[in-house]
Amino acid sequence: MKTARILSLVIAGVVYLCSSAAWADSLCPEKSKQAAADAQVKRAEGLERAGKAREAYGAAEQADGDCVTDYKRHDALKKRAARAVGAEEEKKSRFKEAFDWYERAQSTADAGRMQRKLVETTPDDINTVSHAIDFFVRQQDSVQEKALRAHALNHVDKALAEEEKQFASVTKDSLEELGRARDWSSHAKAGEDRIRARAAKRGDALALEEGRKSLSLALKYYNAAGQPDKEKKVREKALALAKRYESKGEGEIAAEYYAIAGDSGKAAAVQKQTEARDQKAEESRKKTFKKEQGDLEKALGF
Repeated sequence: MKTARILSLVIAGVVYLCSSAAWADSLCPEKSKQAAADAQVKRAEGLERAGKAREAYGAAEQADGDCVTDYKRHDALKKRAARAVGAEEEKKSRFKEAFDWYERAQSTADAGRMQRKLVETTPDDINTVSHAIDFFVRQQDSVQEKALRAHALNHVDKALAEEEKQFASVTKDSLEELGRARDWSSHAKAGEDRIRARAAKRGDALALEEGRKSLSLALKYYNAAGQPDKEKKVREKALALAKRYESKGEGEIAAEYYAIAGDSGKAAAVQKQTEARDQKAEESRKKTFKKEQGDLEKALGF
């Protein structure tokens, strides 16, 4: 009898020590905080039952997650409330906001639907399409990813068609359209070779001309095409033209060609010489004018 009593006391002591150790290891060591957290969860659930999803989510967020007794219940409540708010935003066609709430609710299907809605609403916005692609890549949804990359490729085609029209204009400057095509191609993961080929074609056409604007544009097209050898040939052509105009005394034009050729030092020097020469000529003109005016006044007896 005495032995049994001692054994029961030992077991009780072990249980007490174990429970004390477990409570000491808890992230919420104060029972009062645990009670407050549980009460906050109940308050949030009351708001949910009242149809106040946004307020319910806010109240659930205020509950100390480390002190809530039933964390699964707490987590489920937040997800339900977030999904309900997402549904409200979706009804208002506020798809970006709805996406954010569905993400909080960890409702992948709903979040994906919002990404598709966003693309349908603003199909020409590259940032919207980019974000949608990134989302489906993270979700490893190859079907949706493929569809959106095809969407981006259609924009590459559209930009190249616009580039064709722009190059046919007076300016022959379609670099903006080529840049837009390249931006879309990075999301399409296709079309880059066509863009480079188009840029090289434009450079070839302009490199045949001798105008300063044409040669400057040719350099930009060749740069976009990734053809440094052809850029070098254009600079050599510009250098030859610079020397020709300099020999004819047309310094301003020569300076521009030197700049195109990549010789900024020579361009600055020629420009400076031209300005000095023009200033000297202007001073000489003024002296001549003053002398002629004096001779005329003398002749008229003024």
